[in-house]
Amino acid sequence: MQALPKQKALRSDRLLTLLAWQSNLYWIWNERNSGHTNSFRSIDALFTIIDRQIRNRIQGFRSSNPILASSMMQTWFRQV
Repeated sequence: MQALPKQKALRSDRLLTLLAWQSNLYWIWNERNSGHTNSFRSIDALFTIIDRQIRNRIQGFRSSNPILASSMMQTWFRQV
C-alpha cells in the first residue's frame, strides 16, 4: 500500500528534524569540548558547517530513496 503524499511529507519532515537536531547537538558538543584549545568558531561558521553536513546527509539518501531526498532537500531550502 502506497503512503499518502501527506504521510510522505510528514516522514521527510520528521527525518529532517531529527537530522538537524543531531547535527546541532553534535556541533555544539564539539565546540564546547574544543574550548580547551581556545579556538572558537563564530556562530556563522557553525551554521555553515551544520548546513553543509545536513545537505551532504540528504544527498546520501538520494541513491536509495530519491523522492525522500528531494522532499527533504526542498524542505531544507525553504527553511534556510
